[in-house]
Amino acid sequence: MSIFGAIFSGISSVLSVVSNVFTPILTKILGPALEKLGRAFEAFFKELGLIEPEEKVEEIGDRALQAEVDEIHPVKIETFDNHEKYLAALKEYEPSAEKSALIPVDDKLHKGLEVLMGLAISRYGQSMSEFGQIILNNPEFYSQFGRLAEIGSIARDKTETFADIVNYIAGKSMSSEKTDTAIDALVDIEKKVNPEATDAEILKTVSDLKK
Repeated sequence: MSIFGAIFSGISSVLSVVSNVFTPILTKILGPALEKLGRAFEAFFKELGLIEPEEKVEEIGDRALQAEVDEIHPVKIETFDNHEKYLAALKEYEPSAEKSALIPVDDKLHKGLEVLMGLAISRYGQSMSEFGQIILNNPEFYSQFGRLAEIGSIARDKTETFADIVNYIAGKSMSSEKTDTAIDALVDIEKKVNPEATDAEILKTVSDLKK
């Protein structure tokens, strides 16, 4: 069984997916490319309702990095039953501005993305875990034009369509009806985020996404 076959019922299974699949790819993305991806993910997580409009991925990462080594009031993910409680505890944690200044932005972004992707996977399961890997295998594409925010709104409101999109991009065997649903949704996104593209260009973009 692949790691994506895990049942995301507890925090340990989600942590396993994040640490074994998401993190190894994520940590290879650095500098401006990471910052651009971080902003795209941030919009995605906000559409999913995981963070508030004013919250930043790097701020979540900063809190997590400081909290896990705090000797007086530690906040460690492995001590919680689920990601919801862990994130709530992080939001209550008061980070040190002095310590924050010593932590590289890339480290804050990496950690924040790990925490929030873990929460997303715990809520949305296998489709989200696979989509996380899809994003990281093509970060430049998904960082552009607000695509992730649009896909996030679909994941929030139309979970079956989101699963169809993920399965289509992953090249899985699907019914013609589900394939059409995925293609139509992706075409609509491209028309919205890249209005200058022709229909032919959009269809090629959507077709090229499929493995």
